[in-house]
Amino acid sequence: MKLSSKNQFYIACLLIVVAFSCKEKDPNADCGCGGSTTKSVKNVKASYLGNNSLMLPLSGDADNFFETYVNVCFISDTLKITPDIKNPDYIVSGNLKKECFFGPTLVAVPPRFEITSIKRGL
Repeated sequence: MKLSSKNQFYIACLLIVVAFSCKEKDPNADCGCGGSTTKSVKNVKASYLGNNSLMLPLSGDADNFFETYVNVCFISDTLKITPDIKNPDYIVSGNLKKECFFGPTLVAVPPRFEITSIKRGL
């Protein structure tokens, strides 16, 4: 079976379109520790829960306050677990990073938090 030059042209165009459409759109996603900052906090009380996670009090729209669980962007073995999370014993400043979304999941993935300063409070 011999293809006409017209059919060969259409097949070549189709292959070129497929080759360019398969290119990865964003190889460096803008999320997680390397992503953009969604919120900055300064000098807030926090509880260290272990496993590089903190409990932070944050404010949302209309000045409503809530606590959120975050994973810090670095691994530290110098922080001590807060004995009572109702009495935070750290003062932190840092940046809440844009969350990565890879589709629906049944597992809650906490946002990432880049610490700019942390000190033990009283």
